[in-house]
Amino acid sequence: MSTIPSRDKPPMWGKNKPPAIDQDTADADQRIGHALSWLEGRFATLREKANVACCRALIAGGDVGVRPQITALTLARALADTASRVILVDLSQSAGALSGPLELPRSPGLAELCQGRAGFEDVVHRDPVSKLHFLAPGKPRSLGGEWGPAGMLDRVCRALDESYAFSLFCAEHEEALLLARTLKRPFAAGIVIRERRRGSAPAEQPADFASFGFPLYWLDQRA
Repeated sequence: MSTIPSRDKPPMWGKNKPPAIDQDTADADQRIGHALSWLEGRFATLREKANVACCRALIAGGDVGVRPQITALTLARALADTASRVILVDLSQSAGALSGPLELPRSPGLAELCQGRAGFEDVVHRDPVSKLHFLAPGKPRSLGGEWGPAGMLDRVCRALDESYAFSLFCAEHEEALLLARTLKRPFAAGIVIRERRRGSAPAEQPADFASFGFPLYWLDQRA
């Protein structure tokens, strides 16, 4: 069975701006903790200024072949330790889908929900080791069809907004771009995972993400 992270909470700094870290020397827990603190701060600001009920964030692979799933799960579990009503929606189209290591069904999932072939009660599961709720991707869209009728994905996301305080969407590179371009309501924030070998220079920030208009945090994942 694939190894998945424990629910041990990474270091956080509450609602204040996280202190700067050097991603060259920081270990994995420090990098994850810094990203989570940034996300919490972004959410706190949004709630205060816009009085929103739900904060929606994208956690995406920064390039083809970069898998953000385990990092997304670690972030979501840590957030669920300190906040109520957190859901992680996995949009993975590859074998990297989190339903495998979590030992939860991949289908029915988001695809079937949007296509009207399943209800929320059929697709939302509890993470076996935390308070986090989880929604699997369902069948890959290339096999099972698209996200249903026009506007259905937006309606599903709005329903999640009404039920959860935090909704995190995990997607590999191409799926993340498609998702961000499809949704009418933009994400509040995004964390973009970049692979980087120790000692190498940071990869350039992809322009295709920067153009979406919501704040982004670039998190290095050691290759």
